[in-house]
Amino acid sequence: MAEEVQYNDRNLQQLFAEMEPKRRLQALKGGFRKEANQIRKTAINNLRSSGIRSDKDLEKGIRAIVFRRKAGFRVTVGTKQAGKNGKGEAGYHTNRQGLKKPILIWAEMGTDERRTKSKQGTRLRADRKRSAHRTGSMRRYGYMEKTLSGVRDTVTDDLHKLVTENVEKIAKKYGCK
Repeated sequence: MAEEVQYNDRNLQQLFAEMEPKRRLQALKGGFRKEANQIRKTAINNLRSSGIRSDKDLEKGIRAIVFRRKAGFRVTVGTKQAGKNGKGEAGYHTNRQGLKKPILIWAEMGTDERRTKSKQGTRLRADRKRSAHRTGSMRRYGYMEKTLSGVRDTVTDDLHKLVTENVEKIAKKYGCK
C-alpha cells in the first residue's frame, strides 16, 4: 500500500506575501546561493577525482554565479584576471615556462591535435631549420558533465527546501512570523 503524502504550503505563501519585495528577493537569492555552492562543491570533488592534478588555483576557476536580475544561478568554469593589486586571479595553471594557462576550460572538453609549421631558416642559418611536428592534445576529462548528470535529479527538490528555509529564516529575522 502506497502512503499518500500531502504538502500544504499555504503558510509559506502567506509569509512570502507579507514580506517586503527586497526581503523576498533576499530570501530567494539566499536559497539559490546555497544550492549553487553545493553544486560547486560537487564539481570540485569531480575535478579532484577526474585524474587531473588540481590545486586551490584551479578549483577557484569553478564558480557559482547567482543572477542579479532574474531568479536563478549557474555553476561555470572560467578564469578571472587579477585586480589592480594582483589578487583575485582564478582558474589559471602556471606551466613550466611560468606562463598562466586556462587549463580548466580545455580539460572539460579536451583539445584537438596541434601541429607546428616548418621553419624555413635563412641561407646563413640553414642549421636552424626544423620540420613540422605534432605538439599533442589534451584528453577530455568531463568533470562538469559528470556533475550535471549527478545533480540534475535532486536540484529542484533541494532548491525548494533551501528557499523555504531561507524565507522562514529571513521572516523570523525581520519579524514577519
